[in-house]
Amino acid sequence: MQHLSYEFQEPRFDLGGWRVSLRLVTFENLYGLDPDRTTLRAAHDGWEAVAEGLTWAGGQERSPGWARLQAKPTPDGLELVVEARHPAKLRCAKLHLWDVPAGAVLGAGWEEQAVPPEGLLLAYPGWPGNLHTPLVFLRLDDGSYRYFRSLDDRVRAKRLAFTPTPGGLAVELIHEEAGPAMGNVLHGPPWRLGRTRTPEAIVREHLDHVEQAFGLRPWEDRPDVPDWARQISLVVALHGMHWTGYAFNTYDDMLAALQWVTQRIEGRRVLAYLPGWEGRYYWQYGDYRPEPRLGGPQGFRRLVEGAHALGVHLMPMFGANCANAGLEGFDRWGAPSLLRSASGLVFQGNRPDWDTSRAHDPGWQAWLNPGSPAWQERLCQQIADVVDVYGLAEDAVFLDTQDTWENDPRHPVYEGLVALRDTLKARFPGLLVAGEGWYDVL
Repeated sequence: MQHLSYEFQEPRFDLGGWRVSLRLVTFENLYGLDPDRTTLRAAHDGWEAVAEGLTWAGGQERSPGWARLQAKPTPDGLELVVEARHPAKLRCAKLHLWDVPAGAVLGAGWEEQAVPPEGLLLAYPGWPGNLHTPLVFLRLDDGSYRYFRSLDDRVRAKRLAFTPTPGGLAVELIHEEAGPAMGNVLHGPPWRLGRTRTPEAIVREHLDHVEQAFGLRPWEDRPDVPDWARQISLVVALHGMHWTGYAFNTYDDMLAALQWVTQRIEGRRVLAYLPGWEGRYYWQYGDYRPEPRLGGPQGFRRLVEGAHALGVHLMPMFGANCANAGLEGFDRWGAPSLLRSASGLVFQGNRPDWDTSRAHDPGWQAWLNPGSPAWQERLCQQIADVVDVYGLAEDAVFLDTQDTWENDPRHPVYEGLVALRDTLKARFPGLLVAGEGWYDVL
């Protein structure tokens, strides 16, 4: 984690026992509040710091701009809200908390992590290992906790950074505006900071917020879960083909395996998960059809009909955001849908070493945004065609790597997945739509 190589001159505010400062990030620089044009005053429910101008280069230069930090006490801490304006497009608002007691960090996978000398960065949402929800605890030696959580009602990037300092820890709470909504004005969500000895109560409070903000429902009464899915006790993974073309299981092999399984457990309690059913794993992504070397359309139909006769439901796998860039027509539906960061970098993904060249350079493997209309339409049609043609309307589909998220400035990723789900469920109400990995609202 990189740091500035100089002291950033900025006003720091004492707010209800917390020392706080604010920085703003555009795509061309980093700004602080101009101390000569910033006022801290009492508000009816707390405090308000207003800056009528900004600085850059650590206070050496001045810039037009405006920012307001609103703070109000809560029963165990503080709530902070940022608003800002700038002539350039605003990317982030960074709240800095100073002299926070040092402790072990809990958040990513809820496993404790010590803060290393160079600092620790956690991000939401993103790859496995990052935050499933924007909530992080510090466990102190005395058994108490500090916590930091965002109360956003949209899927927008959050980053929390922890850096050792002589006074304990410096904690950064970073809110990044949604890419398509970025402009000269930023309205951040509330951040809650607090002290507790019962972290479970904070988790419950946080999950209540997520459920209410995003309309989440418990598994027990979710309307999008088909009745048959509630009977599943066993998921059987039947891999079709390796990236190199090595066939693990033909469609007839898969059916034989399910016949063996259902001699030991009722078929209605079995879900058969089918990665690589369409041919070379990942290489075939973006063009879904039964693979000739695994048995072709007739073999796949035998598998579907045979599984249904046993009472087994099938779940073929589709890439939610990945396709082979060499496919015909990619320039029409793939190239315009390439997944990008907020600054425009094309997302490279995890770059698997499919060919064991040890180069980790799968340049053919393009990562696409499911919020892009061109890719969303193609993927939805490909899934619907397979479901229609092979009679899978009362079965399931699996969306691979659906938890991949970037703050794409052209199309929102999460909202694209919701639209894909809604389109499929409207056409096939009995279809279970599932996916790999998750963050809270997925």
